Amino acid sequence: MQGALLKGVSAEELAGIYTEVAEEIGIDNAYVLFKHFRGQQLTFPLKFYSSDYIARRICIEHGEGESARKLATKYGYSESRVRQILARNR
Repeated sequence: MQGALLKGVSAEELAGIYTEVAEEIGIDNAYVLFKHFRGQQLTFPLKFYSSDYIARRICIEHGEGESARKLATKYGYSESRVRQILARNR
């Protein structure tokens, strides 16, 4: 039913935020989001990766010779926060 329902529909014909979503990820994917989350308000965190994942990456990359300063810039943390992560994981 989804294919027939969306056939010939452009992103501009969708309601509200769905226009922007469809322009970014396609109408079919926007429809999947609509079906799963309609009626709900979604808030997306500023960071994509979990703090645990970032901490592991910082430790790995520091072990490979990357400086705390460069890692802070790369991952959007302060240099002191990177040093805290490294100290906690020693």
